[in-house]
Amino acid sequence: MSSLGCLWNRSRLEAYTDGALEAPAARAVTAHVERCPACRTRVGRLRRLRDFVSVEAGPADDPDWTGFWPAVRRRIASEPARPAVKDAWWLPFWKPVWGHPRLATVTAALAALLLSFSFWPGQEGEVPVAWAGPVVVQDVSTADPGGSVMVYSTPERDVTVIWVFASESTR
Repeated sequence: MSSLGCLWNRSRLEAYTDGALEAPAARAVTAHVERCPACRTRVGRLRRLRDFVSVEAGPADDPDWTGFWPAVRRRIASEPARPAVKDAWWLPFWKPVWGHPRLATVTAALAALLLSFSFWPGQEGEVPVAWAGPVVVQDVSTADPGGSVMVYSTPERDVTVIWVFASESTR
């Protein structure tokens, strides 16, 4: 019968069989396997499988590396040379024209144009109402619990803006 200990230790049984667990975890799995017949059977199967595979496979021979690097060199030498990176689509724009790259020239012209507009004198006179002075904001309660009304006004001017927000249920 599976218990919580079986669920906890089932994922560790393969590492336990191979001797790959650290000492505290190995002691915990050993104690569980001694008490649990299902896990003991599973460990027995894993050990038989490991023994079977090790007998059938036999010891592995070291690979012969003598021809490996000469074959790699021959393969590299036999391939035609090709560019490491394909030229980007925008690269022709960077080619020099009269000693200067085109993109740098266009960028400098745009920067000069923007700078000249920033120093250009604007209209003199009164600042628009929306930018003048402080703005008073009031929240007015409504009978509808989901709705709200906001009142924006300026003390110096006779300008008042009223926003009415409806509740989600009335939409």
